[in-house]
Amino acid sequence: MDSEFIRRAVELADLDAVRVALFHHTDDPEIEALPRALELDDDERELLITKTVAWLEENAGPGMPDEPPMPRLRQLMNLATKEEMGDLEFESRRDLMAFKSFPWTVDWTNGKPELPEGFQVAIIGSGFSGLAAGIQMELLGIPYVILERRSEPGGTWSRHRYPDIRVDTISITYEFAFEKNYPWPEYFGKGQLVREYLLHISRKYGMHDNTRFDHDLKRATFDEVRDVWVLEADTPDGIETIEANVVINAVGAFANQRTPNFEGLEDFPGPVIHPSQWPEDFDYRGRRIAVIGNGSTGVQLLSPVAEEAEEVYVFQRSKQWISPRPKYGQPIEPEVRWLLDNFPGYWNWWRYMAIAALFATHNYLYADEEWQAAGGHWNEMNDQLRDFLTNYIHEQTDNRPELVENLVPDYAPFSRRPVVDNGWYRALTRDNVELVTDPIARLTPKGIETDDGTVREVDAIITAIGFDVVQFLWPADYFGRDGLNVHDFWSKDGPRAYLSMMVPKYPNMFMLYGPNSQPLSGGTGLPIWYQVWSGYAAQLIVKMLEEGKTSVEVTMDAYERYNEALDEEASKLLLMHEEGAPDKNYYLNQTHNRLQMSAPWYGPEYHRLCTEVEWDDLQIT
Repeated sequence: MDSEFIRRAVELADLDAVRVALFHHTDDPEIEALPRALELDDDERELLITKTVAWLEENAGPGMPDEPPMPRLRQLMNLATKEEMGDLEFESRRDLMAFKSFPWTVDWTNGKPELPEGFQVAIIGSGFSGLAAGIQMELLGIPYVILERRSEPGGTWSRHRYPDIRVDTISITYEFAFEKNYPWPEYFGKGQLVREYLLHISRKYGMHDNTRFDHDLKRATFDEVRDVWVLEADTPDGIETIEANVVINAVGAFANQRTPNFEGLEDFPGPVIHPSQWPEDFDYRGRRIAVIGNGSTGVQLLSPVAEEAEEVYVFQRSKQWISPRPKYGQPIEPEVRWLLDNFPGYWNWWRYMAIAALFATHNYLYADEEWQAAGGHWNEMNDQLRDFLTNYIHEQTDNRPELVENLVPDYAPFSRRPVVDNGWYRALTRDNVELVTDPIARLTPKGIETDDGTVREVDAIITAIGFDVVQFLWPADYFGRDGLNVHDFWSKDGPRAYLSMMVPKYPNMFMLYGPNSQPLSGGTGLPIWYQVWSGYAAQLIVKMLEEGKTSVEVTMDAYERYNEALDEEASKLLLMHEEGAPDKNYYLNQTHNRLQMSAPWYGPEYHRLCTEVEWDDLQIT
């Protein structure tokens, strides 16, 4: 490639990743002294670009550096963010660059032992988390079967096919660390691209051959005499019974859609569509469409629908903080693709810098009483983000007073899951789009009537109202010790687990993305956590097998102590305070007024809990 092409590639790249990747190769003190990309002056920026172009002209080519020794790796990580991290942070982040072949996986302690005859692990679901568990079993050489209710892998990405569905975190972080430099064609992959990726992973690493598709688990019963789970799955040929020594539930939190219960639903003659069941033949061109909801799904699909529909009514149930993402919806430029393929280490450090944006999220979640006493809402960082997002609303709506008034939330950012803007605000300024904030009273044969008596005539209704996320493991029944159904066990105060993964009385059973799982603060992308949780389950399975035991179970005392500490930590978070609008938050279990979806722990601390096993909390027999 000529110098101009290489220069364009570097200019389009993440200059922080460029800086650390170049220093990784050269130890150039001038590069080491440069500040973060946002703080580079013109001369410093030119120095970095010129030196990188010169190095690439001499050294460009495929390959990936070996993982540096730990002191060197830590030096590079500190250089990347220009911050000195502590030991806790280093341990939780040192695999983010994915220099290792299979980060976050575990191995036998002294070679694979002889396994009991017929030993098998059953993994429920073949989405991201199920495939993460599958690769861990592949590496250990443990026989396993994946039960998947659909006819292809992909989980929620298989179900969701609405217009312009895509990831809202950059694809280089929404991927497995063991598949190096996957050729994403877009910065934020569309749903079809994610489905292709997961199918590729399933086939390449052996999970596809171990998957029984169209197998919908209905019932799981633990046989206390044999320490075996007996699974009953609904298949095209009827109920099939499968036995497994261990069950890893990878069914996810977005498996059970919310069903609209509006008065008059049966009177509306047109289609009422939940985005997770988008009909392939649904044509909204030239039609009058209602979109109910403005969470991630409703925001993603509005713009493409509005471009072709005759009229769109957006029924906003609550205000959202909706934020921009650089390069959202854009293809990866050919120059950047070349850089990823020919600048060894750039892919690794781009991953790190993309994830590093999450390191400081905990700073948004804790109150600053002095700041509040001086007139602030929550704390300085959170209030600065509020101002930025408020200004963004003004900008995107052309400062229209009637829109701004109805769009700016009265609660703090990071109270709810951040929503990424896919042109939603701009779509509201179109002549054929109306924002409706009056509550829906009922459906009529002609359309939707709001509380003020207005009827808006529509041909079809899109119910982007989300999922019933508090129904973990639903609708299958799981019967543990003494025949106790897990849903009855959870009836007192909602679904709970130890480390989000284990429940007493349910031996040899793990959950990935279970209750109180992904941490809200200082964490990393979800596929990383799927691998971390799979690694935790694997550690326990390995110990059980190496010691010749047949069951592993968390104690009731450990389960209760963990959840008491969890509730105490959660009480400090923004989400549980009035400024965080707890009554509007799907992270919370509204019935029991407690944090339900996420772990309240600081991300690196939660990583430690999930990788350094507290064996005294477990019973292995």
